Amino acid sequence: MNYASVARVLSLLMLIVAGAGIFGAAIAVLAGETPQVISLGVTAMGILVAAASVLLLTPKPERKARPSDGLAVVILWWLLTPLATAMPFVFGVANSSVITAIHEAAACLTTTGHSVIEVSGGDWPASLIYWRGALHLLGAFSAIVTAAGVFAAVNLGGPGVHRTVLFSLPETSFFDAMPRIAGPVSLMIGVGVLLVFVALVVLGIEPGRALGDAVSVITTGLVHPDALELAPASAAVSIVLGIGLLFGSLGLAFWLPFRQRAWASIVQDPEIVLFAGLAVIFAGFAVIAGLAAGDALGWSISTLSTSGIPLGAPGAADAIPLTVYVMPCLIGGSALAAAGGIKLARVVVLGQRAGQEFQQLGYRRSVVSFRFRDRELDERSVIGVWVYFVAYVLAVFVFLVGFSFAGLGFDDAIRLSIGGLTSSGGLVAGSDTNLAPASEILLIIAMLLGRLEILTLLPALSLSFWRG
Repeated sequence: MNYASVARVLSLLMLIVAGAGIFGAAIAVLAGETPQVISLGVTAMGILVAAASVLLLTPKPERKARPSDGLAVVILWWLLTPLATAMPFVFGVANSSVITAIHEAAACLTTTGHSVIEVSGGDWPASLIYWRGALHLLGAFSAIVTAAGVFAAVNLGGPGVHRTVLFSLPETSFFDAMPRIAGPVSLMIGVGVLLVFVALVVLGIEPGRALGDAVSVITTGLVHPDALELAPASAAVSIVLGIGLLFGSLGLAFWLPFRQRAWASIVQDPEIVLFAGLAVIFAGFAVIAGLAAGDALGWSISTLSTSGIPLGAPGAADAIPLTVYVMPCLIGGSALAAAGGIKLARVVVLGQRAGQEFQQLGYRRSVVSFRFRDRELDERSVIGVWVYFVAYVLAVFVFLVGFSFAGLGFDDAIRLSIGGLTSSGGLVAGSDTNLAPASEILLIIAMLLGRLEILTLLPALSLSFWRG
């Protein structure tokens, strides 16, 4: 392990978090929110001093960083950042539980968005709404850059699932390749948020609300804690939010060909085609359950994106059976987006392989090719996806048992285990239960494990990973 590189890169990332905290403290000053001025200011200064100290005291690395070092940064980032950013959720709100504050921070960073903090009158401080939005943006950015860079390098999920033109393994230090990914991802998120924000303001939405909703749909999260309870102001607003969710859940799978004006690639991309098909299929299930066609399509897009933000009547989805409700959440969005779930790319790979098996039933000696995004994949690719799928199912089962032992009913345990692993805030909120500390800790672990794509923790459990 190249400890110097890991420590320095992690410190640089924490400086960004500190900058977001300083800006939040400034917002609190303007809004006259004294408790948040203190909590955001102390959070920012604490992170700033710690990160700067590590940068100053850590010598420049003498050897090149490797993909395993990038994986170490990712693991430490997701484990440490919720702890470092939780303080503002203790002061200025009716919450004295550190565990609840960490849960709030983890929910925002993982773009689950679920909130368990009660605020008098439901009137959240403006600086805390900002902080929730800032954590959503940091989490979405981290998730996409990690997928396109670190996961592609360590080959998680099989060749081709995370690969893009933005990444190739450099001959120098591994981290030298990250700016090439970070730039386009920042631009994609920024442009998406700006376009949705402007469209919502033009449609008459108050700017603060419009900005929070724009961040929500692009990051596939829930910035405003009351987002699940409010219907869009009009059909036009619903359409804008739906388009934003499409953009957020497809991420680089849409952005890269769009930037290159490769229109044919957009309409032929397997993840985009599958998302469109599944949206129609699940909307059909919702119609059968009694929803109007518009509400059904809105629910389908929202759950596939693992956001949960309503695009129609908020209570309409209550009529959908839980077994149907969890299916789009489990599938999720693109492998190169902020959406959670197993990911569309893996579903495509497994579907193609299953089709090959049926094709070869009558012709055992036939030879068929296996391709994904114009890359030919071998049997090892399918095995990697199958291993991930099995690990995901096993993780759902383990958390289901854990929540059951914590005293929750079967439906609530299903919602929390799948909702946490897939970053689906709407599914988690549907549990309709006050979580005990043990359940909150389990949910925090589930949310973080989902963002780490489960298998990344396996090498971290080996001492040789940290010694190498």
